[in-house]
Amino acid sequence: MNYSEYHSHKWSKNLKEAVRRAQSANELAKAGKTEQSKQELGLLYQGDFRNDKQIFPGLKVMAPYWKAEEAMMRCRFEAMAQYSNTPEMFKDKEFTDSVKKYYQDFIDDVRILITRDKILPEPQIIKDYPPKMPDDWANQLQNLMKETESILDSGKIDTALLERWLVFCLNGIIAYNFGLIQQAVLAGLTIRKSGEAGINELVAKSRDDYGWRVSKAFFVEVFPAVNITDVTDLQTIGRYGMFADQDLITKETLPPADRKDKEPKIKTTEFLNCQEYSIFDTVFKKMKVPVKHSGIAMCAYCEEHGKKNTQIFVPPSMKPVVKMLKTLAMGDKSFLFEPKLYPGDDMERFMAAQNKVFGGEF
Repeated sequence: MNYSEYHSHKWSKNLKEAVRRAQSANELAKAGKTEQSKQELGLLYQGDFRNDKQIFPGLKVMAPYWKAEEAMMRCRFEAMAQYSNTPEMFKDKEFTDSVKKYYQDFIDDVRILITRDKILPEPQIIKDYPPKMPDDWANQLQNLMKETESILDSGKIDTALLERWLVFCLNGIIAYNFGLIQQAVLAGLTIRKSGEAGINELVAKSRDDYGWRVSKAFFVEVFPAVNITDVTDLQTIGRYGMFADQDLITKETLPPADRKDKEPKIKTTEFLNCQEYSIFDTVFKKMKVPVKHSGIAMCAYCEEHGKKNTQIFVPPSMKPVVKMLKTLAMGDKSFLFEPKLYPGDDMERFMAAQNKVFGGEF
């Protein structure tokens, strides 16, 4: 593999599992085991969250998640480009050639995986360059949902419908990773030209703007376009969508009952793999970027995204404090994200975040 299979290609395990579950549902239906086939088809579509150690996010979660991830990369690249001191870099031949080269490396991995794991016929992933989700993605996804919901009671799914789901997801996966590769090349060239000080300045200037851009993209553009506006549905995608490309462990620690009015509720999420780390680290090494850790070019953006989400969704009766405690891209063995939710009136924060995202400040 050109990129680490463990870090970059968790998506392939989920798409392979989707194929397996579809085949299982059809075999059960053929054998007359209607209730079992209906359950299996429902889990294929809705997701299987029964075992915390074997989460399968399901087609209904993975597909909008990958579209949102593509939008995230667009927002980040736009923010980096806006605050870059060297805008001419985007027209530079080394930039365009490098992006194309490292993108082709990723596509070569995709071809190997979909063939090895019998996910899709190879011609279905051949795309225009640069890759992006289709303009009518929302109509496509709504049609996929409607068609699938209409057959849940049958317990069977035909190959053509399943393949349309998988192609939709792959379009998002490929576009997301293309965005990462663009950022990695831009960051690498920035470090070459201006050193660590240059990339630190770019990240510092752009991180806040990026955080609000991506929140607006998620909650005003992407999810509402396919009628995902209910808080429960958004929480499901937020909680389980990450399993589309990551292995993670979440824990919650509550304060003692007699201290709950003073001490925080602590939620931790430990990510064991990371596509962003894989792309940046691999590209930096191939470009011979003179930096010890690739995390200086990317980790602050993830931390900022998490901070913005807590500002938007944590209720005003709590005060969130968010920290990134460890990160793979800075040499740690995992990535640890910790929000602490203190009791207390924080209405000003809550309303400011709502207005920033939903009130049209951009």
